[in-house]
Amino acid sequence: MERRWTSGECWLWCERIAVLVLWLGPVLWEGGNVPLHACERCIRHLESKARGTLIRGGAPSPAPERQRWAPGDCWLWCERVDLPTLLLGTVESAGCQVPLYGCDSCIRRLEDKVRAALRYVPA
Repeated sequence: MERRWTSGECWLWCERIAVLVLWLGPVLWEGGNVPLHACERCIRHLESKARGTLIRGGAPSPAPERQRWAPGDCWLWCERVDLPTLLLGTVESAGCQVPLYGCDSCIRRLEDKVRAALRYVPA
């Protein structure tokens, strides 16, 4: 499937609107899903984080249960290190997958974005 750049909202760090974004995949939440889009700058940042994880000796093993909080680094907006995080999924870069973790406050922020997107129905 070829992904195309479209005008939209970046869901990652910059959160800019009306910029060129690329679809990265669905965000699944409480039985619904919304498309996750990111701008080129944020995609490069995400890929850099994935490469850094791989360079430091590979990705840590994900927690056996998705709902188990584990000490780690938040990959979302705050980017804080060594705090309780939850496994959200995986990120792929250069053919390797690394786990994507988020802290409580960033997960709540992501959930708010998903709720808003699920309520919005284009005319």
